Amino acid sequence: MPKVYASGLLVYDHVLFLDSYPALNEKRITSDFHRFFGGPASNALAFLSRSGVETALLAAVGDDGTGRTVVDEIGSQGVRTDFIQTKKKLASPVAYILIEKSNHGKRTAILSHDVLCCPAYHADFVESMTPGDILLLEGRYEETEYRLGREAHEKGVITVLDPGTRVLNLEKWSTCIDYWLVPKEGVTQTLGTIDLFTACHFLSKPPVKMAGITLGAGGVVYGNREGTAFQPAFHVDAVDSNGSGDIFHAGFIWGLLQGWDIPACVEFGAAAGALAATFIGTHSPELTAQAIKSHFTFHHLPD
Repeated sequence: MPKVYASGLLVYDHVLFLDSYPALNEKRITSDFHRFFGGPASNALAFLSRSGVETALLAAVGDDGTGRTVVDEIGSQGVRTDFIQTKKKLASPVAYILIEKSNHGKRTAILSHDVLCCPAYHADFVESMTPGDILLLEGRYEETEYRLGREAHEKGVITVLDPGTRVLNLEKWSTCIDYWLVPKEGVTQTLGTIDLFTACHFLSKPPVKMAGITLGAGGVVYGNREGTAFQPAFHVDAVDSNGSGDIFHAGFIWGLLQGWDIPACVEFGAAAGALAATFIGTHSPELTAQAIKSHFTFHHLPD
């Protein structure tokens, strides 16, 4: 099976579950508190690693206890960590996440991140890739990630971009991206108010093969200039929606690794994101591609 590489944020998440969000100046106490590594690309790689895929992460942490903890934790998931860079005299990224129990696990996240704690380009990272491997990028560290994406794409690596709500230069990035996967909020940030099917057509300028726009519990709009479609969400009893989008991307990539067509990849990604929302965090050993395939009924997956 091809390998999956990624570059992006490696953060220490502090997750607090509350019955409802606090009002201004209100004090709350909760004993439902969790800490674990996070970040879109990091979460996706951990899922794929648990599912049997060889993975490697390019990221940066500070030279502090938090940095050592997150590197150890993601390494214990099977992700290759030797490309993770330690930045001297800098603090590692930390996130504080409030999850409202009464609202299907919806969350508010606050990131504390020193802009200098970012990964530098690493030639060996690209040189270790071979044609057919997959590279997942966030577009967060644009100078580093664009160069990685361009060089990887030129050597036949499949590139997937998850820019979140960041506004990127579409003309620039479209030259080296095979698949855009972006939340609706990111589309409106970049393109303004636009029909989402039209946005998929617009984003899939060759060589882009497909654009997918995620709507959370509302499903996924996806397609290219040959046609667009809609994938409904899978119904689950959600307890923690934080990271579900990351696992959607991982599920989509799992489909690419299997050689499935695009509808099957999107459907499996939607199922993966849904199942992830039934766990606290995204790192349960029970959250794997194999578990997802046995948990849901699919319409597009090959027999």
